[in-house]
Amino acid sequence: MKPFRRVVLSLGLVCLTVTPLVGRGDSPRRRPRVQEASVTLTEKGYQPATVRLRRGVPARITFLRQFAVTCATEIILEEYNIRRELPINQPVVVEFTPAKSGTLEYSCSMKMVGGTFRIQ
Repeated sequence: MKPFRRVVLSLGLVCLTVTPLVGRGDSPRRRPRVQEASVTLTEKGYQPATVRLRRGVPARITFLRQFAVTCATEIILEEYNIRRELPINQPVVVEFTPAKSGTLEYSCSMKMVGGTFRIQ
């Protein structure tokens, strides 16, 4: 094997070995790119009733209505101007980025059935 080829191959192997280790030092934990949660509407209401989210991290919440006899046929998140129909047994994804810490409420159109997001 020619010396130049041997050097190139050796450098390539070093790069493959070292690259995964770069940036793994004592750096703080990285935030996830998207936080995901699932909420199911049952005869008891939204389960879980409270979902914890992190401020500034995009959220993808999947709602699934499994109960037919309810006024909660849609989900309303007023603060983010979100309103989505909840067809029975069909997952509905709601995406938003929590902008501030605190409690964010969501409900049906009649405000009789609802839940909360706790944003930290």
